[in-house]
Amino acid sequence: MQLLEETTVLPEEIDSLGHMNVRFYMTRMEQANRVLIANLGIDEDALSGSFLRSADTYTRFRREQFEGATLHAIGGLLDGVDGVEGGMRSYVEITNPDTGDVAATFIVTTALVDSATRSALPVPVPETSAAYVEVPSFARPRSLSLDAGHADVSLEELDARIPDSKGGGIMSGRRSITIEETDVDEAGWLREDVELMFLPFVKMAREAGVKPGPPVFETAEGRRIGWAIMETRTQSFGQPQLGDRLAFFSADVALEEKSRVSRRWALDQSTGRLLGITNTVGICIDLDARRAVPWPDDLRKQIAEHLQPDLA
Repeated sequence: MQLLEETTVLPEEIDSLGHMNVRFYMTRMEQANRVLIANLGIDEDALSGSFLRSADTYTRFRREQFEGATLHAIGGLLDGVDGVEGGMRSYVEITNPDTGDVAATFIVTTALVDSATRSALPVPVPETSAAYVEVPSFARPRSLSLDAGHADVSLEELDARIPDSKGGGIMSGRRSITIEETDVDEAGWLREDVELMFLPFVKMAREAGVKPGPPVFETAEGRRIGWAIMETRTQSFGQPQLGDRLAFFSADVALEEKSRVSRRWALDQSTGRLLGITNTVGICIDLDARRAVPWPDDLRKQIAEHLQPDLA
């Protein structure tokens, strides 16, 4: 696989759990994927009236990374298409060369997007076998599926089903945001460097003046408890524009002894159009021991109260 990028974990990339936040893994993946595509001879600047963007990304997080760590992004092209007609699949792996750890892996589908309409176009994939790789066994889906996903729900159904309550933390409940000037590019569309599915939580953290990331709970025994994301899959179906009012609905769809499976939908509040879905597997961790532990009873109760397994 090709070395695509070398970076260092910065202080501002550390979240409430004390490690690099998931959105900065996504930023590194996006940049590495662009380098990979450029190395294949696809010049985005030469694609008149269009650009490349990630449309479907499956991620496995393997080793948490801390401030100052050196990270390498490597990857290659995958055979076939997945999720988006005419899309191109690639594999990106983020590693720590000093420890030998694989920090995170990505299976990503890249679409060619019309600049004016944001609709998908066929991607001109070069005919070269040298760039192709296979997905390692440790990077394949474990708890999530790469099937079409739960994209057949309506704004009305989610509005009726998911309460305002934020029981269990930021993984459940509903929120609304407005796309502001600082969120968009010169054409008025959501900037490509802004992750739509993280946007409401980034705004919440900024307004509260706190680090982004899951909340931290303290048990009766004085243990600090949080949850760390182990797997995600994000599908993008459209982009919002300046002034759009978006509704985000989140629900836990499964709860195990040490883990939870959550799903988040983003929709245009005025049209009901589905813009994106994120599926997440998170585990409960003891933040001082840095290991998985069973959910504390009070936190498990909060999550269970809002559990919606029929939305899985």
